[in-house]
Amino acid sequence: MEPVRLLVNSSWHVAKAAPGIPALDVIRGELHLTATKEGCREGDCGACAVIVGEWTSGGIPRYRAVPSCLLATGDLEGKHLLTLEGLVEGARDGLTPVMRAFLDENASQCGFCTPGFIMALTSWLAEPQVADLAGALRAVDGNLCRCTGYAAIRRAARRLVQEFADLPLDPVERLKALVEAQVLPSSVLEYLARGPGHVPADFAAPATALMQPSERIGASAVVGGGTDYYVRNPDPDAGFAPLLIKRHPALAHIRYHADAQQQWLEVGAAVTVRDFFSSPLVRSEVPGIARYETAFASTLIRNLATVGGNIVNASPVADMTAMLMALGATLVTAPSDLASDSERLIPIEAFFLGYKKLDLAPSEVLKAIRLPAGRSANGSLQFSFEKISKRRNLDIAAVNTALVFTIEEGRCRGVRLSLGGVAPIPILSDAARDVLEGAMVPQDDPKALARLALATAQAAAASVSPIDDVRGSAEYRRRMVHQLILAHFVRLFESSGIAEELFP
Repeated sequence: MEPVRLLVNSSWHVAKAAPGIPALDVIRGELHLTATKEGCREGDCGACAVIVGEWTSGGIPRYRAVPSCLLATGDLEGKHLLTLEGLVEGARDGLTPVMRAFLDENASQCGFCTPGFIMALTSWLAEPQVADLAGALRAVDGNLCRCTGYAAIRRAARRLVQEFADLPLDPVERLKALVEAQVLPSSVLEYLARGPGHVPADFAAPATALMQPSERIGASAVVGGGTDYYVRNPDPDAGFAPLLIKRHPALAHIRYHADAQQQWLEVGAAVTVRDFFSSPLVRSEVPGIARYETAFASTLIRNLATVGGNIVNASPVADMTAMLMALGATLVTAPSDLASDSERLIPIEAFFLGYKKLDLAPSEVLKAIRLPAGRSANGSLQFSFEKISKRRNLDIAAVNTALVFTIEEGRCRGVRLSLGGVAPIPILSDAARDVLEGAMVPQDDPKALARLALATAQAAAASVSPIDDVRGSAEYRRRMVHQLILAHFVRLFESSGIAEELFP
């Protein structure tokens, strides 16, 4: 196994643990940095949040908070790991401004959750955006305070918004300003000065090429972000060294491609969910998709989870899969050495063979996702995503669905409606497509539009045969298919008056 080398706060370190061991265990057990707390060990509470500094594939530095209980130690190779102990290095009175805001606003009660909140808000300040309260609260949407001290935490966040309203938007200048303000430690400047891929000579980084599964312990495991794998396997064997997809930079891109026949966006399998939704290319090709980002887990999880991992997890209710299936995604698979001459192209709807069964050989990995491009040029692409779950946010769907079509000469074209939670695999609704494809879209006639919505919803609901389980009965799921399709129409044609016709 290759050693994992990383900058821990202000010192470079070679991890003794195998690369597949959760970083939380290295932080607390090997490094003895116990401000990072072990809570749920499922990424749901935020107590173990740390900040990871890295260089993006575009050569831009960034510092983001992630749950260390779901973070593979191997994914820290050459990166900068910041814990609470590292934040206070050099602080004049032992407190950073974020900590001071928590102290002054009485935002810490028992204190167990406080380190995670501090890391999440510090990470939020490090992101090149205009600071506002909504953004601050979104940054801590994956942090739980069991003492219910949220009002004080909100006051602390508001104070930080006011104090840091004028930070530079340039990523490098912003990080330097935060070091000057003692929000971040001076070790950030060292990491910036070294640039992408550079570590001290005594800690030379190993090659990043993926090894063949036969060469590693834990060969059968392929880990993306780890946000599902480590929930199911929280305590892997001491020598666990899986194939870590995020270690390979060739899988972390979003690029536009075109040839004589078609044009598409290629999204590398290691692209995080956060980067997918924030990508200008994705937002340009799928107008309105950014609004659905918060339907996917928490900010901490989105910073870590990968698009490819969400697909290969093969959940019947995976949110990313529902969206990508409606968008007509094609998956690119390849041998684990990523040989391009052995790639396969698979329509995403053909990738799922049965519950947790994929059209993926043991020696293959998911390399990329291709999305058709160019459909939004005339503004006619319609995209909507809906889900129903026991909690409004931060929950797995009982049923989810995405609808995509274009409007050409007043008619629906290229209709794709995905349904999750109604079969062992995510599916496309042929029944809904048959109703909508080629149908007139009477946007100036709400009654006729409501009839079209009802016909589509009824056809889709009648065609599915879900099962009863802990998340809902079969009849409930069937009813939710009907209601969520109506919600698609209300969202897409909000100004038409259809809501009043459907729900008088």
